[in-house]
Amino acid sequence: MKKYIFILCMLFLSLTLAGCKDEEISADKPLVYTSFYALCDFASEIAGDNAQIVNMVPAGTEPHDWEPGVKDMAGLNEADIVLYNGMGMESWTDKAFASLENADTVFVKVSDGADIYDSADPHIWLDPENVKIMCGNILSALCEADPEHSEAYKANYDSYISELDELDRAFSSELAPYKGRSIVVSHSAFGYLCNAYGLKQEPLDGVSADSEPSPDRMMELVNFIKSNDIKYIFCEKLVSRKTAETLAEETGAELLYLDPFEGLTEEEISRGDNYISVMYSNLENLKKALMQGE
Repeated sequence: MKKYIFILCMLFLSLTLAGCKDEEISADKPLVYTSFYALCDFASEIAGDNAQIVNMVPAGTEPHDWEPGVKDMAGLNEADIVLYNGMGMESWTDKAFASLENADTVFVKVSDGADIYDSADPHIWLDPENVKIMCGNILSALCEADPEHSEAYKANYDSYISELDELDRAFSSELAPYKGRSIVVSHSAFGYLCNAYGLKQEPLDGVSADSEPSPDRMMELVNFIKSNDIKYIFCEKLVSRKTAETLAEETGAELLYLDPFEGLTEEEISRGDNYISVMYSNLENLKKALMQGE
């Protein structure tokens, strides 16, 4: 009887778990769980078809305050590898990991070894140099779990690093004329991007995407936008635009998207958006905002 219950549970998991690519869970490949979409994207680039990557946070969901439910915990118990960022990005990991029964699961804090510019800001992947370090940690975990495909993982890693280097060069060269300039953003998620390319962020509020600025902070930003002739306020797709819209109405500025790549919508996933494509879109929007008045 217990055997049949186990088989039913595994069938249930294979039908309900959603990964970066919508496919059934396979027992023949290493099963890798990721704590939000950016890590899912990086792991998929390195794994190719040799491992199965499952993103825990549903599409279109802002991950900062998300917590796993019963189905998610059941899935985690089957994982060979669990990738998480740390640095306060996930509020649930300590409690969840301690409750798992699978002693063989390997937990990988992908931010280990990254260049930490601000310990209060977990969005380290907005600097491509840090993504290279994160991908190195993912590569090591995959090669250890599945040495048979280590050469394929390394080849995929090398190819992706080349794309990241090209992305970094594009940001460096195209944003070079605007060093020292400020951008107004919806929350303090862009410190690593700004630090990498010589910009400054003026956030509506703190690191949490759903926090609200105080009236005093709103007045400071109104004055800052007007005195610096800021034409664009950056907002995000996965959080409310209400506060940014209010600020835009007060100042006459327009809204423009700047994506912290914490997650994607179903539509974005279906059309194949990924870290590289989103960052290039970010670059175009940054140039549009920074060229104001020229």
